[in-house]
Amino acid sequence: MDKTAVLHCQKAWERFEFFDQLMIAVGKWTPIVMLLLIVTSTINLEMPASLHRLVLAHATIAVVAAIVARLVNEPVSRRFNRLRPFELYGFRPLLCHDGGASFPSNHATGAFALSISMFAVPSYGPVLLVLAFLLAISRVYTGLHHVTDVLAGALHGLLFAVFFLTLYSVF
Repeated sequence: MDKTAVLHCQKAWERFEFFDQLMIAVGKWTPIVMLLLIVTSTINLEMPASLHRLVLAHATIAVVAAIVARLVNEPVSRRFNRLRPFELYGFRPLLCHDGGASFPSNHATGAFALSISMFAVPSYGPVLLVLAFLLAISRVYTGLHHVTDVLAGALHGLLFAVFFLTLYSVF
């Protein structure tokens, strides 16, 4: 499944230049856009105080969950030491990137930790979740990750988000 998906994406390159450029932009800028949206969500001073506390709590949880999940990814990545698709199949990726361990995807881990943690925040949560899915797709499409890399990263991010949300609700 991984090889088929990567090679299928690679065959589509240059046939749809706009889509190629969109996936490159999504891969480069989505993490920054997600963090900016989270910061923006906390700045709206016109919201009721109870909603503002909820937003601040979820924004804090989102950042903590993303950081901790990515820290935990490091020993997992070293353990599996899986080559990136462009290294394995010998092509140049659409998005420039160094070689190295690809499993699980740090980008997918962080994006899903952020988006799941913020999902309860009106207007922001669903947008962040869509951005997380787009980022995961872009990582495969641009040749940087296998499908299973981003699926594992998404699951990892989700688990850490749920863990920290549960921890918050207990206290």
